Amino acid sequence: MKTAAIVAEYNPFHNGHQYQIEETKRQTGADFILVLMSGDFVQRGAPALCNKYIRTKMALIGGADLVIELPSLYALSSAEFFADGAVTLLNQLNVVDILSFGSESGNLSLFEKCTGTMIRQADQLTSIIREGLKCGLPFPAARADAMSEIFFTYPDAEELNALFSYPNNILGMEYCKALLATKSPIRPFTIKREDAGYHNTSVSEHSSKYISASAIRNALTQTPELVARYVPSEVYQLITEYGLPASHLQEDAFSMLLYYKLLTEKDHGFSAYLDCTPDLSDKICKNLANYTSFTDFCHLLKTKEITYTRLSRVMMHILLNIKTPEYFRPPLLSRKLYAPYARLLGFKKEASPLLSAIKKSSSIPLLSKPADAASLLNREAFAMLQQDIFCASVYESAVFHYTGKQPLNELKQSPIILPQLT
Repeated sequence: MKTAAIVAEYNPFHNGHQYQIEETKRQTGADFILVLMSGDFVQRGAPALCNKYIRTKMALIGGADLVIELPSLYALSSAEFFADGAVTLLNQLNVVDILSFGSESGNLSLFEKCTGTMIRQADQLTSIIREGLKCGLPFPAARADAMSEIFFTYPDAEELNALFSYPNNILGMEYCKALLATKSPIRPFTIKREDAGYHNTSVSEHSSKYISASAIRNALTQTPELVARYVPSEVYQLITEYGLPASHLQEDAFSMLLYYKLLTEKDHGFSAYLDCTPDLSDKICKNLANYTSFTDFCHLLKTKEITYTRLSRVMMHILLNIKTPEYFRPPLLSRKLYAPYARLLGFKKEASPLLSAIKKSSSIPLLSKPADAASLLNREAFAMLQQDIFCASVYESAVFHYTGKQPLNELKQSPIILPQLT
C-alpha cells in the first residue's frame, strides 16, 4: 500500500487542488491520498473561508481519502514552522511514503539541491539575511538576496531567482528542508502549478479553469456566479449551501476581540507571543491609541521589514493565545518539534485500509473524538489540543455573531465519513 500526503488549507478547495490529487495518484502510483489540513485559521493570519468540517468534506469529494488536522500552532506559523510541524506529524504516522506539494517551479531536483545547501550553510544564510534587514530590505527580498549570494555559481540565475520569489516554491523548499533535517523516509514530490499564481487574485470569464484560492475568495465577494467554473460541482454546491459569500468571515470580524485583548495585556507587552519581537511589541503598545480595526492596525504597523502577512499572524497569535514554545528556539538540525496526536477530521469508507494502517503503525494517538482525548493524551499534549479547540470556539462564536448560524460544539464533533461509492 502506497500513501501520498498533501499539506493544504483548501480555502476553498478548487480545480487546481483536484488536479494535484489526481496527478499525484497517477504519477506516483499512490493508493491513497492523506491530507493534512489547517483548521479554522490559515497561515496568512486569517479565518478560513468556512469551517474545517465543510472544507474536509470538500477535500473528500475532490479526491482525498483521509483528512487530519494540522494543529493550530503550526497552521498559523511562518512557512518554516508550518512545514516543519507538518513533516513532524506525518513522520509519526509511519504510513506516508510521499509528500506531494504544488510549486511554481516543478523542478524537484532544484529543490533538493538548494535545500541541501541551505541546511549546510544555515549560519551564513541567516547572517546575510540579517544584514539585508539592517539595510532596510523587506524580509522576502533579504532572503532572496541571501539565496542569490549563496547560489551565485548556479548556471541558471533566472530559474534560481524564481525559486526564491514565489510562495509555493518557498514552502516547497521548507518541506524538503524538514524532510532532510529529520532524516525522513518520506520522499518529496512536486507538481507544477497550472493556475496564474498566488499573486494573481483577479478572475474573469476568460480565465483558465485553474485560478488561485485568493482569486476565488475575491470572486465570492465580487462576482460569485463565476466561482462555479473553478471548483468541482459538488464543492460549489457546498459553498452555496453554506451561504457564501454572506458567511465569509474576514479578519475584521475579530477586530473588537483583538482590541480587548491588546488593551488587557498592553502593560505586560506581547513579546511572548509567536513571531512578536520586543521591538514589535513596543510598537504595538505605542500605536494602540490609533487602533480602529484588525486590518487597519496591521496596515498601520506595516513597514518594509515587517510584512502585512506577518503582522496579521502576530495579531492572530495574540488573539488566540499562541505563544512561542521553547522547542521552536533551537536551530533546524537540533530542533525537535512537538506533534503529539493526529486529529481525524474525515475519511472515505474506501480508505478503511489506510485508517487501519495508521491505527496499527502510528507512534501518536489518532483522535476521532476530542471528548476522548483526556484519557489518551498526557498533560502537555492535551494542552495543545485544547488550543485547537479554543481556536475553533473563537471561530464559531464569530460565525454565530455575524451570520446567526448555530455554533458547532467542537467536543461533540465526529469525523466526516463519505459513504462508499457504488
